[in-house]
Amino acid sequence: VITADDVAATLKQSIANNVVDQPVKAADVPGGHKASLALLRRTKAETSALIHNRVTEIYQITTGSGTIVTGGALENPTATDLTRLNAGPSQTGTHTGGESKHVGPKDVIIIPAGMPHRFSQLDGPEIVYLVYRFEPK
Repeated sequence: VITADDVAATLKQSIANNVVDQPVKAADVPGGHKASLALLRRTKAETSALIHNRVTEIYQITTGSGTIVTGGALENPTATDLTRLNAGPSQTGTHTGGESKHVGPKDVIIIPAGMPHRFSQLDGPEIVYLVYRFEPK
C-alpha cells in the first residue's frame, strides 16, 4: 500500500533535492517481474526522448499540464542504464515524428516498452506525475 502521505513526502523530497525521477516503492511480482511507482517532476520541456527497452510505463498526471510526444523514432540513440530507477536498460536520443497530445491533471498515458517519449512543452512551471513501471524478468 502506498498512501497519499507517502506520495506527498516523496514530492517534498524531490523538490528539496531537485530530483526529476524519485522512486516511491517497488515490489516483486510472481514470475520474477517487478512493479514500481515513482514520482516525476519536470520543470522544463525535454529536448531529447527516451526509450525503455523492456519496461512499460503508465503515467498519471497529478498537477500541471503540457504536451507529450509518443511514438516516432529515436535518432542517434545512446544507451543508458536506468535500473536504479526501476526503468531498466534504456536509450536517449533525438526524437523524430510521433504523436503530440496535450495532457493535464488526472490524464493517464500508457507508454509500452520500446516507444520513444518526451514532454515537448510545459504549460506552466512544472508538471508532476506518477509513473507505474512494469519490468519483466
